[in-house]
Amino acid sequence: MRIVLIVTAAILLTGCRKPASSIHVTETRRLTLHDKVYPGDYKDAPPIGWRRLPGTQFRLINYVAGENNSVEIVVGETQGDLLANANRWLGQFGLSPVESLEFLGRTEMLGKNAYLVEGDGTYSPGMGSPPKEDYAMTGVIRESSFNLITLKMIGPAEEVKKQRDAFFEYMRSFEAIYDHKIDSSVEEAEMETGEERK
Repeated sequence: MRIVLIVTAAILLTGCRKPASSIHVTETRRLTLHDKVYPGDYKDAPPIGWRRLPGTQFRLINYVAGENNSVEIVVGETQGDLLANANRWLGQFGLSPVESLEFLGRTEMLGKNAYLVEGDGTYSPGMGSPPKEDYAMTGVIRESSFNLITLKMIGPAEEVKKQRDAFFEYMRSFEAIYDHKIDSSVEEAEMETGEERK
């Protein structure tokens, strides 16, 4: 009698089990940087044709585009004065510094005002790299309460021109994962609160 009860219980328990499920893999791909944490806590939507490279200390997000990957598109963060950084970029093309931000173009990045810095000619990147003739740059600098957020494209002038629309489309897709990335600049905060920086 005991044996019959044990067999019956075993049958009932077996019948209550969920049927084994299986997953059939039809396609695989290699992992990319998009499968990992967003570099620099920025979320972006690069245009088709841009190829992402690993970031570095000064290049949070790093792309190449154009013929022979000759155009570099870089997102970074830096410290210091906005005007001084803009003039440093202009100086890399042998261009005269501007006296105030009024001489720079205006745009918007991450929902706040930003400044447009453009130049062309012979590009001298420094750090022992030789000058490159007939190059061009389109750059955007945006101030936050912590640092400067930069987006810059550099390459042969004709290739940069071809990527110009894609560059600004990319800039508009750009968003920060954390709010502190898009805080108002110190100057904007003063305007909103009426308090001066001490």
